[in-house]
Amino acid sequence: MHNERRFSDGARDPVTPGEGHGDPFAAPVPEELRVLVRDCMDDLDELVEVFVAEVGAFEAYRSTVPADDLRETARASLELLLRLVGGLPAPERLREVSERLGRRRVHQGVPLEELLQAVRMDFRVLWTALLERIRPADLPALTRGAVRVWEAVEFHTVHVHTAYLDEVAVLARERERERTVLMGRLLSSDGRDQQLVGQVATALRVDAHADFAVAVAPPAWQRKLREAAAAARAAGAVVHLHDHRGALVLVAELSRDRGGVPPRWLESVPCAVGPVARGLARVSRVLRAAEELAAALDEDVTGAVTLSDGWTGVAAARLDEIGELLTESVLSGLAGISEHERRRLLETVAAYCDSGSITAAARALFCHRNTVLNRLNRFAELTGHHPTRPREAATVLIALECARRAPAA
Repeated sequence: MHNERRFSDGARDPVTPGEGHGDPFAAPVPEELRVLVRDCMDDLDELVEVFVAEVGAFEAYRSTVPADDLRETARASLELLLRLVGGLPAPERLREVSERLGRRRVHQGVPLEELLQAVRMDFRVLWTALLERIRPADLPALTRGAVRVWEAVEFHTVHVHTAYLDEVAVLARERERERTVLMGRLLSSDGRDQQLVGQVATALRVDAHADFAVAVAPPAWQRKLREAAAAARAAGAVVHLHDHRGALVLVAELSRDRGGVPPRWLESVPCAVGPVARGLARVSRVLRAAEELAAALDEDVTGAVTLSDGWTGVAAARLDEIGELLTESVLSGLAGISEHERRRLLETVAAYCDSGSITAAARALFCHRNTVLNRLNRFAELTGHHPTRPREAATVLIALECARRAPAA
């Protein structure tokens, strides 16, 4: 269990030393060291100025920490350390000096490395001050107290460090919540609120005028989308994920030299990908298209599907009852033939429409070119729609997709 250290006036220190270690300040303090500590406390202003002169040379401190702030925190820290070294009571105002210092420097933007370097400067300042004030006869007592000085500085340093990291984590969670709220508002908007667009761009650290890829993954595909996003981030891509109406939405800033969708790292991920969003303001509009596309995809999808690839499914879903009538209108002529011939004709039409090539269709179906031509002509004879004519082919494709989606009789 953790041992709780108490200051010598009986008040509890809010920080607990490391597990498995005794209280480093429980040992008796030599009277000579206690006298030296009191002398240093009498000259605390002088020690503060020495510390400020040393740390004031650090770049981060010069640019972000006001001189009055540095003096205030140095005074509190040095007084705390002297009291720990000398076994003196610590007043209430010093109980959380280490934690306050760590949190404060986070908000001032001081890098952790420079903060710890500055905090450890306390040892040099204190040790130098003690050496300057000691009588030669008391030097052995100070030598024995060196460990105590170091333990005090390390105790202070560890808890400054911990508080700094805790505050960084708190701020990161707050920023993530802010990003989530702003992104949710953007995705649910029409993109016309330029202030909101600017806020999202700032929160996501993206260029509001850049191109973006927008992808949607229903629950069954979300794990793979998260994995792809993590790998893309590791490679330097700017990628953001957002849970939106039960689906996982990915928004990725596209580099100017590779602005197409889907990005290469997304191609093998089962998801629906909308057209390129030209600017952050268009992301919500593209998202709505991607959502409709995702709703129209089959469960056995193995890679990213773009709107140009899956438009027939979206169109069929939108047609609803009209789709049933279209199917009946286009395919009713096949009702009088056998199921085997019907299946063979539809298979041939689909193969031809995939490529627009008789040769490619024949290769895919493992049959002769003339066989493909005969089947296409037979389909046209029965339905009145010839798959080799673009306009009629589009009608046939929609009808076939509506038929595929119709519930079994």
